[in-house]
Amino acid sequence: MAKILVVEDESVVAWHVQETLQKLGHEVVKIATTGRDAILITAQTKPHLVLMDICLQGDIDGIAAAKTIYFELDVPVVYLTAHADEQTLQRATETSPFGYLVKPFQEADLHSTIKITLQRHQLEKALKETQQWYATTLISIGDATIATDIDGFVTFMNPTAEILTGWNQEQALGAFITQVLDFVDEETREPIENPLLAAMCRGDTMTLPDGSMLCARDGAEHLIGDSASPIRNRDGQITGGVMVFQDLSSRRCIDTKLQQQNDWLEHNQDQLTLQLHQRTEQLQQAISCTQVLQRVLEQSRETGDRLQVLQLTLKELGQTLEADYCWATLHDEAYEIATIVCEHRGQGVEALDSLVGNQIKLEDFSRFYLRLFQRDCWVDPSPDLLPLIYRSLLDSTTQILICPIEDERRVIGEVGILIQGKPIWSRLQAELVAQVVSQAMMVLGQAQLDRVIQTQVGELQCLNSVKDDFLCSLSHELQTPLTNMRMAVEMLQCIVMALKQPESQQPAQSTELLWDKLEQYFQILQEEWQEEFELINNLLKMSSSRALVSTLLFSEISLQTLLLQMVDRFKEDALSRQQVLTWNAAIEMPLLRSHLPTLEQILTELLTDALKLTPANGQIGLHVQATANDIIFVIRNTGADLKVSEQEQIVQSFSTFNAAICESRGSGLGLALVEKLVRSLEGSIRVERQPGEMAFIMTLPIVPTSKTR
Repeated sequence: MAKILVVEDESVVAWHVQETLQKLGHEVVKIATTGRDAILITAQTKPHLVLMDICLQGDIDGIAAAKTIYFELDVPVVYLTAHADEQTLQRATETSPFGYLVKPFQEADLHSTIKITLQRHQLEKALKETQQWYATTLISIGDATIATDIDGFVTFMNPTAEILTGWNQEQALGAFITQVLDFVDEETREPIENPLLAAMCRGDTMTLPDGSMLCARDGAEHLIGDSASPIRNRDGQITGGVMVFQDLSSRRCIDTKLQQQNDWLEHNQDQLTLQLHQRTEQLQQAISCTQVLQRVLEQSRETGDRLQVLQLTLKELGQTLEADYCWATLHDEAYEIATIVCEHRGQGVEALDSLVGNQIKLEDFSRFYLRLFQRDCWVDPSPDLLPLIYRSLLDSTTQILICPIEDERRVIGEVGILIQGKPIWSRLQAELVAQVVSQAMMVLGQAQLDRVIQTQVGELQCLNSVKDDFLCSLSHELQTPLTNMRMAVEMLQCIVMALKQPESQQPAQSTELLWDKLEQYFQILQEEWQEEFELINNLLKMSSSRALVSTLLFSEISLQTLLLQMVDRFKEDALSRQQVLTWNAAIEMPLLRSHLPTLEQILTELLTDALKLTPANGQIGLHVQATANDIIFVIRNTGADLKVSEQEQIVQSFSTFNAAICESRGSGLGLALVEKLVRSLEGSIRVERQPGEMAFIMTLPIVPTSKTR
């Protein structure tokens, strides 16, 4: 059933048409009598079909109204007419009517006309929707699209094509395609054949070559990628052409960016691969250096000589690194002179003259040594910085590595390695070499320290033994005088009691004998007391000497004056013992900077000991001589009748602080005290012995160095 609008100004005809339509099952929405009413009612009711009388009264006839209804409101129109003249039909045909019904008409004709009209309208509507969909699709796609007829004139252009060509659709429609699409080569700027015309001529799809530029109407240029194809009808005949193209400039930028990113990724991959390779090499080098150090330590385990360890280190490094020449240089304590102490030659350089023994003044190459003192390495330095002896080793194919040698406290020298035709040293290689050498030196120092500690442990054990001997001897030394004094006191008591008896009961000779014995025992008591006093006094001096050492005030001493005073002090004692005391010193002696009371005490102890030991008619000599840095005192006595064991005990007193000297000498504590006092003056003392002669030799520095006084 269809909704139908009837437009008829004759009421009888209109009723007849309405009844017929209703009889056929259709709905008549309304009956209009004028063309204007027909347009308004159609717009309001939206009928499926309009039956239009051609001849209507008013300013709008049926043909004009039908034109508006069909073209603007998209409602099909079937004319109802009683006239069929040629002019009327011509006007009606221009409005694209769907049919004609000539009044009067048959019911069957009306039914078939309505059915055909509705079907045709549905087909046209579907076709229009399809065309609209295609048109919308072509307009909406991102690629530019241009269509032409068979002659190459533009019939369609979407907005993207308008943007790229600089033409709008109104300007381009009807224009020849080569005006709108102007292609040139990107590099040569030569014109390129239009692909759309070529596609229609060849009947096949055509594309532009790479590097094709589209010259737009506004002067802009775009890199274009395209495809052009002919348009064919159902019979396969070419009726036109279509070209779809796009701007490749942005794609080229994207491709360029992608290529750059790809290049960056490949570069990073290469860098990571290189870093991994370098890390692997560094690890292998570290392992090699560790193995070198291990071999050096194993081979030098039994030696404490620094030069031997350096020589072993150079040999192992040279063989591991395949070096042509290696050397080690050590600095003196004052950092003034560097001396090449050992070397290692690789294969093929045996003819090179030895550099061992060559010396370098450090101050002449301060820039070079400043870096080493800062514990940094020189990797292939400029020849201008090198000492001359090192510079002489270089040529155009040689590279050099110089690393500092360190111990626990400071830089003590440098190691140099010379290689020809090898890759440049890395900083890690330099640091590894420096660590190997320095670790070897530190381990050597630790080994030496361990040996010193073991020696000290042995000395402590020896000292404990000496201490026990000292205490035993001291106990004997203390008890002997006390025992003698006790016996002397007891004898004095007996003599005093005997003298208290009446004289009548005592013979005269007996009284004199008692007085003689009394005097004799008093003398024994005095001598034993004096010996005990000296022993205790020496013990007190030894116990207090350590505290006194730190408070010594040094001053300049005239040796001529000092020696004269010491000889005058002992001259009378020597004469009373029938001994000859002499002294000898140069007229011009340097001033000695020392502690005068301590020096006087040392000389007093030594001279006193010499007087006690020397027999009558023996000689005692005090001789003094000066060297560049020291003063040497020699106290020599002759005629000493000592056994070899007694002499060895005296010598031992200076090497182990042994106070248990033979009783006949009676000066063990005195000699031990002398040794400590000499050390407090930064000097040394030793004993020389020959048959019938013994000498104490003391050496003191003219100016002390290790203490600030």
